Amino acid sequence: MRQDGFGPRQVDALQELASIGCGQAITALGKLAGRRFDMDVPEAWVGAETGAIASFLGALGQDILAVGVKLVGRLQGDLLLALPERDAEALAAILGFPVERASGSWSGMAESALLESGNIVGSAFVSAVAALVQEKLLLSVPSLARGSAKSCIEALVSHAGSVALATRFSCPASGQAPGLEGLILVMPDPTGIAALVGHLLSEQGD
Repeated sequence: MRQDGFGPRQVDALQELASIGCGQAITALGKLAGRRFDMDVPEAWVGAETGAIASFLGALGQDILAVGVKLVGRLQGDLLLALPERDAEALAAILGFPVERASGSWSGMAESALLESGNIVGSAFVSAVAALVQEKLLLSVPSLARGSAKSCIEALVSHAGSVALATRFSCPASGQAPGLEGLILVMPDPTGIAALVGHLLSEQGD
């Protein structure tokens, strides 16, 4: 086993956490929007280099919108719902709060809709993982940032450590409603997630 506590079995368990947690989060987002959301196979990274998270987010484009929640309690860390700004505008419109494209300004209601989206995604993720590991997990109120991937990370993330869980999602266009894509990114405290993974493996008898 590596010094960080993650051997092959631990990485497999981490992948399972990502699949279940992100799957529930995407399902919750689809229910909120009343649309079908598709999810890529979630990824679990261990030993990510400094700046890797910002680089991954940067693949969404130059300007993104991200909603972040803090994981608190038994598992600490950060969860981000991130979309290219145009896709974030599309999500706000689906939720009934279109952004004035001429001015490019976000109303308080449009921002609140995205904050609620991040809160629902975060709540669904922690609820799914808590049920899996039989632990009580909590999260903070959401915060919002716009700009480059680097600036969003700096504004929202305090646990950009060596472990990350991520999945991309998409929503196809439907009628007059445009399609959109984004990602869910979870950056747990390495020590805390290692303990939860160990607990999960012990419960499974591994």
